[in-house]
Amino acid sequence: MPFFIPVAVGGLVLTALGLGVKRVLEEVAPASPEEARVREARERHAEALAALRAARLLVREGLVAWGARQSCVHTEVALPFRELLERLERWGHARADEVLDAGALEALRALPPAPSARADRRPWPLLGVGAVPPPELLPVLAWLDRGWLDEDAPPVVVDGASLFEAAAPRDSQAPGTPDARVRALDEAAGVLAQATRFLEELRARLVAREARVAALHGRASVQLTYLDASSFEEDGPEPRERLLRLAALVGRLGVLLRAPVLGVDGRLAPAPPESPDDEAAPHT
Repeated sequence: MPFFIPVAVGGLVLTALGLGVKRVLEEVAPASPEEARVREARERHAEALAALRAARLLVREGLVAWGARQSCVHTEVALPFRELLERLERWGHARADEVLDAGALEALRALPPAPSARADRRPWPLLGVGAVPPPELLPVLAWLDRGWLDEDAPPVVVDGASLFEAAAPRDSQAPGTPDARVRALDEAAGVLAQATRFLEELRARLVAREARVAALHGRASVQLTYLDASSFEEDGPEPRERLLRLAALVGRLGVLLRAPVLGVDGRLAPAPPESPDDEAAPHT
């Protein structure tokens, strides 16, 4: 049963179903050309609201997929590789700073030292593995996850625009000329369209980042399977060469896992630069 946020503006009730809209007033035929223009503006606004809802759902799917990939890479590759390096260092065969560049070493050391609980992983897809969300981003994270908007809660600001104000523009209901009401509705629809474009770009970044990491994940998993600390006991060149290749892949994975998709200002974060280890992976 959907949860209805207790605010109704102009016959619209915002629901938990991702900015869904339920009409609570009966539609009546417009009595004048001016009222017809207002009705058409309301329809344009409703279409923009529906598009934003659909975009949010797609972003949520992208967050789930990328978050699952992050968790798998962290558990199946990064942590075993870190354990391998620790053994090699204890036995005097290799040091982390010999096989990893500074950026990769910093990223791997910043990853959580053990698998994390689901609640702790919730902000990872947007902010990077191990990140703790700043308070100002909590409303956006909650809305992307559940789709709730509440007038009395902290505002959900997407790409600089407050979604509640755009979803339920008060000026469109205040006494005034039809022109003013149409203008308020169209301005709000424009804000919703801007937020929708932002979400579409956000989803594209998530999908591309997941695909980019998936390719590296597969290669690193295979190489990790055939490399263990005991293989260094004979002190041959092959294990060290394989370690260097594996370190390059895992170091790149560490950088990509830590890289945020969304900045602390709520806007898209710069994508990590391309690396030769990414091969033909798509851009993020």
